[in-house]
Amino acid sequence: MRLAPPPADVCLYPGHEHAGLLRSLSLAMSVLGERKALALALSGTGFDELGAIDLPPGPAGGLDRVRLRAAAPLYFAAKLEDAGLLPTAELIAGLFASGAITQPIGPVARMINDFWRARRERLSADERAAIYARAVEPPYFDRLMAALCEAIVAQADGSDIRERVVLETAIDALVEFLSQRVDPMAAMAARDIVENINQALGFMRDRMLQAAFGVQSLWSLVAIAGDARGQGAGPVQRHVDLGRAGQTVLLWLAEHAGTSAPLLDPGDFELIGAAQRWLSGRIESGTATAPMDMPVLPALPAVA
Repeated sequence: MRLAPPPADVCLYPGHEHAGLLRSLSLAMSVLGERKALALALSGTGFDELGAIDLPPGPAGGLDRVRLRAAAPLYFAAKLEDAGLLPTAELIAGLFASGAITQPIGPVARMINDFWRARRERLSADERAAIYARAVEPPYFDRLMAALCEAIVAQADGSDIRERVVLETAIDALVEFLSQRVDPMAAMAARDIVENINQALGFMRDRMLQAAFGVQSLWSLVAIAGDARGQGAGPVQRHVDLGRAGQTVLLWLAEHAGTSAPLLDPGDFELIGAAQRWLSGRIESGTATAPMDMPVLPALPAVA
């Protein structure tokens, strides 16, 4: 496995139907595209910038800021996986390769063909699941994330020292959790996964392809595969919204890790809104769990 070149920029258009999703994707690609910084962060751990990857165990403690930032797009990718985005893209590519899609789909056919031909170069669904399970393992991550989001929302009207200490505690707990899990392998895999997501969205947003499946939106297309798991377009959208909101909060976390009694700007509506949307999304999805004051973390599986 080699370090891939930085992915191309995502083009955003004002008023685009999926502008929010594409903006979050562009941010994820930007964070993971910090090639020089990522290479330096991984130096001495069995990686070189252009060479092969040797898989070391996760770090025993502490986490540099570059790899902590990688946790944000990794969570974003994990929620898009929950939504069924890449599994649906792989299903579509397989149907196309088998000749099952008979309707004309125009230029997007080449993108689907390229995606199909690169299938052996991608991480499998099981490999992706293993990376997500290690980095953002439920319910432990969810409880720590809920505590952080609640501490952020509590400061929307200003804060006193007690609330700032609560926020500091929530930051430290989640950073410590991620420091044991976002290892070099996860950081590097995140780049490949996010690039695969970009490629998949490139053809799944196409109207002719959607029409070939009898649907009129991206999420309805994803829900075709989701229906087999009892997941319609609404739950699919909620997973995506959780991923976008969570990525915003986790990037803020990376910037404030180690800050003593951090002072949150009540005017930071993007962050506060993201924290509130994450909490609301957890409730709507029926997977909300109570935050833990002193979490007892499970033993980590060994990295092969």
